[in-house]
Amino acid sequence: RFFTKFGIIGGSVYIIYDQDLFGNGERSLEILKTTSNVLPVAMDHWAKYFGVELPEVPKLNVPINEYWNTGVEATAGFLSAAPTKCNEYTQKGWQYVKNLTNKTE
Repeated sequence: RFFTKFGIIGGSVYIIYDQDLFGNGERSLEILKTTSNVLPVAMDHWAKYFGVELPEVPKLNVPINEYWNTGVEATAGFLSAAPTKCNEYTQKGWQYVKNLTNKTE
């Protein structure tokens, strides 16, 4: 199982690098359009081969150029704010504990 997982992950990384998916949004949009045109044909072929009926592939109306780096930006924003928020939540936690101990005395 390890080698199967390693092969799938390694193949995925190779395809991502080979297709330049971490490049600009226009290249990814081009790949998405190509995939959305080829995928239904391939799925139909394999569904007929195995005798399985599959649901229709959903249409994606997402402007990928606008959302390309939002995940990276959100992660970077979270990581940059994490020390400050951690300090803030720690202070609030200590204040809460102090208030609880003062009420019981």
